[in-house]
Amino acid sequence: MNLPWTHHKNISMKLNPHQVENLKDVELGMTVVCDKGIIWLTESNDMQDYALKPGHSVIIRKKGKVLVEAVDEANLRIIYPN
Repeated sequence: MNLPWTHHKNISMKLNPHQVENLKDVELGMTVVCDKGIIWLTESNDMQDYALKPGHSVIIRKKGKVLVEAVDEANLRIIYPN
């Protein structure tokens, strides 16, 4: 899914169980926050993957692709840096 990234606009997404989304052109410093469920996050050029539970977040530190997969029904937010 290519999301219409616009500066200073935060985005919320609802994911169904096992739904995978490819967040392209993610900007440095953006934060992915899990609000519900469990989200598996993979960032290109990062050897570590992340399992996010509600309240957990990851700051995007590398330019490139980010894949998110909902382990179960999940809600996430993308927050732009100030």
